Amino acid sequence: MVARHLVNVNQLHLGNSPETDLLLDLYTGLSAPHDDSSLQHAMRDEGLIELSNDSVSRDDIRLRYRRNPFEHIQKVIFEFTTYCNFNCEHCYNAQVPRQTESDPRLLMDAANSLLRMGIRRFDFVGGEVSRYGDGWLDVVEHIRSHGDDIVISLCTNGWWLEQENFKAAGQTFVSTQAYLEELKRRGVSHIVFSLDGQGELHDASRHHAGLYQKVLRGLDQVKKSGLAPRVSLLIRPEWSDAEFEAFRAEPASVIYDFDPLTPPRDRALRLSLDSTNALSNFIDVGNGAGDDTIQFPILEERSHALSCRNFYRLSPTLTIKANGELASCRLSQAGEGYGNLNQQTLVEVLNHFDEAFIYQLHANHQLEKYLPLVDRSLFGSAFTHLCSLRAIVTMLARRMHEEFISFEDVSAIERINREVAILTGHLSKRDLSTEI
Repeated sequence: MVARHLVNVNQLHLGNSPETDLLLDLYTGLSAPHDDSSLQHAMRDEGLIELSNDSVSRDDIRLRYRRNPFEHIQKVIFEFTTYCNFNCEHCYNAQVPRQTESDPRLLMDAANSLLRMGIRRFDFVGGEVSRYGDGWLDVVEHIRSHGDDIVISLCTNGWWLEQENFKAAGQTFVSTQAYLEELKRRGVSHIVFSLDGQGELHDASRHHAGLYQKVLRGLDQVKKSGLAPRVSLLIRPEWSDAEFEAFRAEPASVIYDFDPLTPPRDRALRLSLDSTNALSNFIDVGNGAGDDTIQFPILEERSHALSCRNFYRLSPTLTIKANGELASCRLSQAGEGYGNLNQQTLVEVLNHFDEAFIYQLHANHQLEKYLPLVDRSLFGSAFTHLCSLRAIVTMLARRMHEEFISFEDVSAIERINREVAILTGHLSKRDLSTEI
């Protein structure tokens, strides 16, 4: 947090605040004398400082400062709800438990800490938060009160486009235009529409005929309403470079008012370089489980690391899930395990982030140890995307750790494999009940 302050000299002046002076002393000198002052008590209660002990050396403290898991975070994702009115063919969270954040105040408190850390971008996602996220706009309004420069995005499937007298997030709106005006009034700056391909490919994936063209028209309506239209694009592994270029170029023409004669490559590049858009690979987890595009077979001897750096050096996002969990990855429940806002404050979780099992699992490259325990009769022997395998092994390892399951407990490992397979879409609950 102090490093963020130092970037802007107007936020940190010696003698301007006893709290920032103490934080600066700690940042530059690693430690400071303890006293029984109300200031130190208050800062300890908030989690900004902690008492050292004789077993912690200055080298340990120095390493802790340098091993900052959050130095590359650019935005925070609030997964406000897992409920959705669509069942898209690619959805990687199709089988996760359905729930909605019941206490928006938790997210407001978390946002306060994140804003102090210098985070200036927040994305609200689901599920479909625009329909089921009662209270999410209260969190938006709270964040917006901290500055006009903050990027606050709604990520949506666009179900509300060209609708009349519809209910969204606990309110009724007479038209799409009325809804856009309310979003802008409350503090939303960007509307991000999800697209799974051009034309009928998107419509088939979303099971809604005509939706693709409706979104393209919606991009223009959003722009005319004074909000910034953006897209989140699903990249399919079978596409050629030309197909991928055309997919980006079409919405870019609307978003950025390109001249029709502008080459598709230039339009596609502009969209890719704008970080308020999103590009994501097809992941064969959830509804995509069992995809037959083989790229990454399960091998005991691997030429590439199975561990993911994002689990211990988050970049560019941190996610707060609908169940209150802080997550490094949004696939099923693979990225959970660092702490929960229903049990701890955000600062408490962040201060001990590197002590979590899931952090150590990836930082110490331990996934390979659990790889042979994956039941190939459930998950298959190959995956379209490496992240699918990583998610499976991560969830398997975490459950074994939490339940104190040894590598010799074959029946428990078989059970955990089945439970993980349900979350990843490789096994249905009906299959499990039949098996039992």
